[in-house]
Amino acid sequence: MALVFKPPTINYLKGLPVSGVENKEHEMSRYGSLKNFVLALAVVGIVSVFAGTAKADIVVVTGVNNQGTDNVLLNPATNVTTVTGTVGQNNLLVNFTSSSGSGLLNANPSGQATVSGGTGNTALTQLTFGLADGGTFTRAVFNINAATNGSVLIHVEGINIDGGFFEDDFVVDANGENFFTVDAINGQFITSISLTAINGAVFEDVRQVRLGGAEPIPEPASMLLLGSGLIGAAASLRRRFKKK
Repeated sequence: MALVFKPPTINYLKGLPVSGVENKEHEMSRYGSLKNFVLALAVVGIVSVFAGTAKADIVVVTGVNNQGTDNVLLNPATNVTTVTGTVGQNNLLVNFTSSSGSGLLNANPSGQATVSGGTGNTALTQLTFGLADGGTFTRAVFNINAATNGSVLIHVEGINIDGGFFEDDFVVDANGENFFTVDAINGQFITSISLTAINGAVFEDVRQVRLGGAEPIPEPASMLLLGSGLIGAAASLRRRFKKK
């Protein structure tokens, strides 16, 4: 009986053996997994940059740097809970409050333009100032006139370049009259500065306050540009992967 050779049966799909299709599908599966992994890493990185809180670059130095600042023009006041003043060409409203003693304050706009403690708060140990209605500034200059020597805790609050909140504390000496300059040097916006007397210090008054970079509301341009850029980068990356 004659032997007949029968070649093995190979199923074809679009010109490719089944075994080749399986290899191709395996490679494509691995490539797809790699794409998804890289995309996930990119998105995580972008979200981390966007959501992370930037470090606030606030500098406090002894002395005066009046560049770009304007005097806060105080309104005269006696025994009030909030001393007011204005600053800059737009006459932005500045508020001064105290949490020490009775909380009452006096304001004398003449001469050195002083804010001092009122009745029940003559041993003034705390004063906070900032623009009203959420306004911001980038530099402050002030003269702490200490009736009793000690130290001062300078507490700075504001808005980071990503829109997040920041707060920083600095301790400085209080001996007689002391000028200090507080600067936001990396795009942050200061909303308030609080001065607290510690280590036995008592304020006679805080005088000659000046503010620079004062704005009625935080400038949103840099925040919007950052957010738009990151979202655009993520969308572009996703489109590129979809095309492959």
